[in-house]
Order: sequence, then structure tokens, then C-alpha cells
Amino acid sequence: MRRIYLLIPLVLLGLALGQTGPSYIDAELQRLIQAGGQSYANSLLKQAPDQALCSIHRNKLPADVLGPFIEAQRQTIKYPADGKLMGDWKQGDAIFNTLARGNCFSCHVGSPRNIGGNVGPSLEKYGQRGTSEAVQKYTYEVIYNTWAYFPCTVMYRFGHGGLLKPEEIAHVVAYLLDPASDFNTKPALKR
Repeated sequence: MRRIYLLIPLVLLGLALGQTGPSYIDAELQRLIQAGGQSYANSLLKQAPDQALCSIHRNKLPADVLGPFIEAQRQTIKYPADGKLMGDWKQGDAIFNTLARGNCFSCHVGSPRNIGGNVGPSLEKYGQRGTSEAVQKYTYEVIYNTWAYFPCTVMYRFGHGGLLKPEEIAHVVAYLLDPASDFNTKPALKR
């Protein structure tokens, strides 16, 4: 099984370069992929390399894959042009609490405007962490590409996937951290 884990990065590199075939997929790995059926094999082979790693490992990356995976995810993070990781919390409120935008409240408790979901951790009192540069950066990066911290999680990779622009993510960071934000001055709605 260890041999398969070592082959997967080579397979994915070959797929990313558009090179498929026997030289990149040995018989044992090909057999494992095909064992899921043709539809499974087709979908796996058409995934982005990072998503394919999560699929192959059932969202539990082995230690030898985890470090390079996280580093690759961190390399994708882009920051706002003005360098500010906290924007306007009122604009962040609109993004966080709108289904067609961030839709954050659907998974997280903490919003004073919407009853939160229970898929992700509670964000209630998140602003108590303060507004240090380290807290801003961590919060921004998790929203931009959560896989840089929590590989293969179900949370949207808002920046990585192009769902939100860097400046919009900075607005959400402000909504979560700014002491004057409704998020930090009003109680969270709960079931």
C-alpha cells in the first residue's frame, strides 16, 4: 500500500501535465482506480490534482503527502492589492449573511442576523481573538483557501475557487474581527 501512496503524486503530476497512460499509472494503481467503475475512474482522472489526492485518500492525507499538499495550497493564496487584510465590516456582513455570496451562516453559528448551521465550527465570539496581524492573516488565509490549514475539508475555498475576491474576503475578516462589528456586539441567533 505504501507503494501506491508514493505513486499517487507522480500520477497526479502526469495528469496535470496532460500525460496519461501506462508510464504514469502502473497496473496496480490502474486496477484500484478502475475497481470503482468507469464512471468513478473518469471522474477521478478529471479532477484537479489536489482534489484527486483528497478523493484517493478519502480526505485523510498520509503524512508523506500532507506537508507538500499544505505548502502547495498556501502558495495559491493571494492578498488584497492594498495589503489590508481587514476591510469594511458592513460589506463583510452583507457577504457573510447572504445566500448568494459567502453564505457563511449556513455552516457556522455566530451571525446576529441568521440562525447558523452546524457543519462548521461555531464562530460565536470569534472577534475575542483580537485584531493582531497574525489573527488577521490566519482568518484571511482560512477563508481564501481553507485547505492550507484543513486539507480536504468541505468548506469552500472562497479565494482559490474565485467565489470571492481578495478585497471581499478582507471585508469578511473585518466582520469577524472588528470590535465594532455587529458580529461582535450583538448576540448570535440560535435554534
